Amino acid sequence: MTDDEPFYSPTRNVTDQREPKPRERLFEFLCGHDRYLCELVDHGDYGVEAQFLKNEEFLFGRRFDPRLDRLRPPRELAIAWATEERTAIETA
Repeated sequence: MTDDEPFYSPTRNVTDQREPKPRERLFEFLCGHDRYLCELVDHGDYGVEAQFLKNEEFLFGRRFDPRLDRLRPPRELAIAWATEERTAIETA
């Protein structure tokens, strides 16, 4: 694909797509018949995102920007938020 060729061109190569970001499994638990999974996704300068999946389908997520708190890194904020959400799901 040349630089002046549009993205919707029929000659577009599908291997030009971005690589998926590596994910880190934070925890996994069962609640009733549902399986929940929480993963951390590192977005580099844009922070860390915590994502919840229910039965392998995206449920919700939240990104923590480095500018939110200067004393705690985004990873630590994401882990704290994810554990609170896990407690809320388990007690519901």
